[in-house]
Amino acid sequence: MTKSQHARPRRAAGLLLTGGLALGLALPASTASAAADQPGPWQPYSSGSFTAAAGYDCPFALSGVPVSDREKIRTLAVDSSGEPTEQEITGQLVVRYTNVSNGKAADENLTGTGWLYYHADGSQTWVISGHLGMGIHPGNPYSAPGYWILSGRLTLEIDAARHPYVAAHDGSTEDLCAELS
Repeated sequence: MTKSQHARPRRAAGLLLTGGLALGLALPASTASAAADQPGPWQPYSSGSFTAAAGYDCPFALSGVPVSDREKIRTLAVDSSGEPTEQEITGQLVVRYTNVSNGKAADENLTGTGWLYYHADGSQTWVISGHLGMGIHPGNPYSAPGYWILSGRLTLEIDAARHPYVAAHDGSTEDLCAELS
């Protein structure tokens, strides 16, 4: 999965849920607080396009554009101020990733379901079943920069400084930077 304008995950992740969630992972902040009677209704959710400069994820500039996006999101729980503490996002998402330098492109299936848990300290836990596009940016203490497509079941932890790391993964990993080089 990845992200956009309708119901939005509560806090920015600093990656792309993405996503079941195309994680370059840059999640926008919520624009409205959720109702207290949860779970909330499903709402459409759109993943946005991105372009990352050379050296940010891959050695080359990388762009990602949704070519099929039928995602939806709902809030499962809120805190005392009405901000989401748990959300679920699901649906079809296919993103076309392009090496801006050489034009080489790949359409990646990021379809899946993700449960997003927002913690009081600003950290997050994402539990994903399906596919996730995940960008790791310079300065991440857990991993070198890169962009991967993870498939299967995984748990992604995002610390309060918005650095993601994979806590558990049962499935395959594709190195998108290597594929598009």
